[in-house]
Amino acid sequence: MLSKICNAIKRLSRKEGKFVGKDENGNSYYESSEGKRWVMYSGISEPTTVPPEWHIWLHYTNDAVPVNSKKRKLKHIPNLTGTKDAYYPNQKVKNYYERWSPNH
Repeated sequence: MLSKICNAIKRLSRKEGKFVGKDENGNSYYESSEGKRWVMYSGISEPTTVPPEWHIWLHYTNDAVPVNSKKRKLKHIPNLTGTKDAYYPNQKVKNYYERWSPNH
């Protein structure tokens, strides 16, 4: 619900901003005439879907607008914590150490 409200507010503000670009996840990026930058998420507002090069641009670390280049070898993966695709370590690992006990 909150993400829908945020997206509605951003849709209204989109009229005031200039479209700058779109990433491989479908997120759209805008910049106002005053220099404020923001992202319109495609779908659920999930900040971990912003690729590193766009994160750098959003936070004014670099003013160059990212272009779709093949410089990166790995595809950006959002944070999967709390999902079925999250990493779960092997539960069958043997104890490789013995617990310390002050009485032994």
